[in-house]
Parts: sequence; C-alpha cells; structure tokens
Amino acid sequence: MNYTVDFIFSEWWLTFTFTFLFFMVLYFGGIFLMKSILNNLKKKNTIKPIVYFKKPGQEKIEIKHSLKSILVFALQAIPLQWFYANGYFHFGQNESLNLLWEIPVLFLWNEIYFYACHWLLHQPPFFMKVHYIHHASREPTLYSVYSFHWFEAFLLGAVIFLPLLLYPFHILSVLSLPVMSILLNFLGHWNHEGETKKSPDYIGRFTFRHTMHHKWSKGNFGFMLPYLDMIFNTSTPKNKMK
Repeated sequence: MNYTVDFIFSEWWLTFTFTFLFFMVLYFGGIFLMKSILNNLKKKNTIKPIVYFKKPGQEKIEIKHSLKSILVFALQAIPLQWFYANGYFHFGQNESLNLLWEIPVLFLWNEIYFYACHWLLHQPPFFMKVHYIHHASREPTLYSVYSFHWFEAFLLGAVIFLPLLLYPFHILSVLSLPVMSILLNFLGHWNHEGETKKSPDYIGRFTFRHTMHHKWSKGNFGFMLPYLDMIFNTSTPKNKMK
C-alpha cells in the first residue's frame, strides 16, 4: 500500500491521472450500479418518482458538466501532490482500527463543509452565476451528482485539503470520503422514494429533502443529515415539502 501511494504521488501527472480515472470510475460505475438497483426496485413497485420535471436532453448536459467537474477534481490533485512531495502532509501508518473513527470524522467534516458551501452558493451572486448550473436539473437524476459550474466543483473538491494538512489520515480513510460522498449523492439525486409517513426531517428521508431542494431551490442545504438545517432554521418551508 505504501509503495503504491508513494508511486502515485511521485509525479504530478501520475496523481492527476489516477484522480481523473478514480472519479470517472466512481461516476460512471456508480451510475451503472445505482440504475440497476433503481430499475429492480421499480419493477417490484417498492419505490416511485418524487417529481416530474425532466427536460429533453437533460442527462447529456449533466454528463458534459460532470466531466468538467471531474477534470477540476483531477487538477486539484496537483497541488496535493506538491504538498505531499514537500512534506506538508503525509498519510498515517496507523492501525486499521483507526479507520473506525477516522471515517466518521471525515463524514461529519463533509457534512459541515458541504452545508457551509451550499449555503454560500445560494447567496447572490453565487446562485445566479455559479450554482444555477446544478439547479438547471429541477428534476435531479443520477447524472446530475457532479453537474456543476467549474467554481462549484473546485469549492466542493477542496473539502479534503484542511483535514490532510491537520492530521495524517490513513489513505483508506481519505479514499472513503469521495466514495461515501458520491454514494450518498446518488441516493440524494435519484428522485425515488418508497411509501412512508415519516416526517421530512427523518434522517432516512434525505432523498426527499434534496429533491425538494431541487424543486424549489430553497432551503435544505444539508448533505445527508437534517440537523444543521434544523439548527440554523434553513429547512425548506413545510408548505413546499410536497
């Protein structure tokens, strides 16, 4: 593992190439997997669409923007390689049991970071000049998870910089962050839900909450958890949660 990491971070172009391919596999491989699961659940009539606003050619546009975002993520890996090569951070060689707390810590950091960035992106002029691209998908789809303006992709992709500079996380913990993020993003954007009488604030209804966010472009700035929206009173108004 250590040899592989040192090899990938030995040259900027190796780091760039690995990151680009890694996110390409996450995006297209994840879409294939999630579409298979979704189609199977739809055949069993266990879930149904939440909103119907898909535009003609929407998924092609989402793929185009997502490819640009993946390129931005890969470019961001170049300064990371420089930091690593010059000793500003390193990956921990700690026991694998440390993954049990490192991964939850990165998950919570991602929740806080995403909420802050998402709230910012909804302030003028960021919404009209940047975040509007993601909200062009009024009906979210699996393809819209990375459908960003380049600045939004840069902002969200920078989530890992501060943790790496503060603490030597294990490489597996670091890699878990984009994997967790895209899996939850897929669930947040696949626009389907089973029958339920639970409140929209229920933790398991994050798909519904994010779908309502796309429908109304108001509130629900949290990633998966509803708690920051509840604390800062930024939940989508109840009369629009339908």
